Amino acid sequence: MTQVAIQLPDDLSQFVNESVQAGDFPTADEFFIHAVSIYKDQIESQFREADATKLERLRQDIQTAADQLDRGEGIEMDWEAKRARLHRDHAARHPA
Repeated sequence: MTQVAIQLPDDLSQFVNESVQAGDFPTADEFFIHAVSIYKDQIESQFREADATKLERLRQDIQTAADQLDRGEGIEMDWEAKRARLHRDHAARHPA
């Protein structure tokens, strides 16, 4: 375990001490372990929610594109011409 030293304002220090004295936590260390664990869980939950939101948006975009294709709104793509253009562009940026 890593030891961390912190300085607290008097009112927060008093709150921690009162919580320990009341039996809410066996030690001040346990108080802070609990507080940091709660904060960590909140942050991780926010990241999971953000990822879920991004995934849902991606699914919606894919469904929109599939619906457009079903309606015949897609366009033909000349993949060979695109590949050739990409190769030309790359060669122009990176001459041998």
